Amino acid sequence: MKTVFLKNWLAFGLMALAAFGFAACSDDDGTTPPPPGADETVVEGSYAGTMSVVEAVAPAEGEDADEPAGTAVEAAVSAEAVGFTDFPIRDLVVRIVGEYSADAIVEAVGKVDYSIPYTAEMSEDKSAVAMTLSPETLVISMPIEGAEPLEIGVAVSAEADAVYTVESGKLVFNLSVEGITVGGEALEGFEAFSLDFDLAKNTTEE
Repeated sequence: MKTVFLKNWLAFGLMALAAFGFAACSDDDGTTPPPPGADETVVEGSYAGTMSVVEAVAPAEGEDADEPAGTAVEAAVSAEAVGFTDFPIRDLVVRIVGEYSADAIVEAVGKVDYSIPYTAEMSEDKSAVAMTLSPETLVISMPIEGAEPLEIGVAVSAEADAVYTVESGKLVFNLSVEGITVGGEALEGFEAFSLDFDLAKNTTEE
């Protein structure tokens, strides 16, 4: 009788162990869960990636839509803003003066700082952070020999939140360029376009 009792308990224990192992395997879906204490500050750090120009006007019927070429860009995200110490302004300058003079003007202007304030909210499952961007006018000061610099204002907006994915460390967002002023006057013939950012966090800092 005692032997039968022990066998029954042994069988029960093996069944429980098998059930536990099955549940553990089911929970393991091959992804790395986010840190249990992750919060909105997980977005902070330095990033590198590309900025691509996307024209607002769709290509005419029968024309192929070219994939936008990305410009290398670096950014730093603090607790308050997404900051650029060398914002790529060439595509903006091209729309003002054309290709011929763009490079000379970009060189004369030098590095342009630009910061985009934001507020952030972590998703319930702690897998992503939604960042509501509040971009302000980007100001470019163009030097003029023998005169005061010419101020160029670029009106920027963000219709959707930026999204930071915890597992991949990717930050993606879109900015709409709605208008350009030169010396306080609206640029004639301006056509709106978008700037798509695809950035990856520098993990060596962590």
